[in-house]
Amino acid sequence: MTEQSNMSASKSAAHILKRVLMVPPKHFTVEYAINPWMGGVVDKQKAQQQWDSLKGAIEKAGVQVLTMDQTQGLPDQVFVCNSGLVYDNKVYLSRFRHKERTGEQPLYLEWFKKNGITTIGEGYEEIFEGGGDAVFSDRKTLWAGYGERSSKSVYERIKALGSFDIVLCDMVLPNFYHLDTCFAPVDETTSLYYPPAFSDATNKEILRRLPNSIAVSEAEANAFVCNAITIRDTVISPIGVSQNTKSALSARGKQVEEVDMSEFMKSGGACQCLVLRLL
Repeated sequence: MTEQSNMSASKSAAHILKRVLMVPPKHFTVEYAINPWMGGVVDKQKAQQQWDSLKGAIEKAGVQVLTMDQTQGLPDQVFVCNSGLVYDNKVYLSRFRHKERTGEQPLYLEWFKKNGITTIGEGYEEIFEGGGDAVFSDRKTLWAGYGERSSKSVYERIKALGSFDIVLCDMVLPNFYHLDTCFAPVDETTSLYYPPAFSDATNKEILRRLPNSIAVSEAEANAFVCNAITIRDTVISPIGVSQNTKSALSARGKQVEEVDMSEFMKSGGACQCLVLRLL
C-alpha cells in the first residue's frame, strides 16, 4: 500500500467518530465478579482523575463527549460501551448476560430515546453486550465478537441497523471475554489484536481484511492495550504499549497517547470500555 493510500484510509476512518457518550464514575466500585479480571478496592478519587484524563484526551483529539449520570447500585454503568451498538442514529440495544448489569438497560433505553436515537432490539432474547463485542473498522465493516458475552445469532438481527459486512469473530480465551479486550481497529487496513484470543479462522480473516494489523504481545494484551480507541491519528490506550507496537503504529502515521486506567482494570475495563461511539 502506498503512503497516499495509507493517508486516504486513515482520513476516511477518522471522519467516522464525531461524538461519544461517557458515564462519570460517581458510584464506581468492584462489588461482584462477572469476569476473570474483577477484584480489588477502587480508589474513587484516582478513578475520577483517570476518567477525566481519558475524557480530556478524547476531547483534545476533536471529539464531542456527551455524558449521562451514573445510578447508585450499578457500579459497571461506567462501562457504557456495553449499552448498545450505534449506527446512523440508530442503536441496537444490549441485553446483558449477567443479572448484575441488567438494571442498566432501561436507563440506556431512556437516554437513547431522549436524545433522538432510534432504538432496535427491545424484547429480543439474544444476549448482546454492545460495543464491547461489536466495532466498526469503517462504515461498511462490522467486527462481531461472540462467545463469552454475546450470542452469535444476534448478528442476524443487527443487520437491521444498516448495510454493512459483518465479520464474525470466534473468541476462544475466557480472559478476553469481550472483543474490545483483544481487538481494536486503527484504520481501514490496520488493527491491534492478540492472536491467541481468536480461532485460526478468525486470525486469518483479520489479516485478510486488515493486512497491516499489529499483533500485540501477551504482556500488552494483559495490560489491555487492545482496549484502545483511535481518533484520527491518535491511538488512546492504557499504559503498557511496547516500543515495537509504537513503532509499527508510527509507520501507519499514528501516535500513541497512554492513559492510566489502573482503577478501571480492577473491573476488567479500560479506555474503550468507558466510551460509546455515537456514529
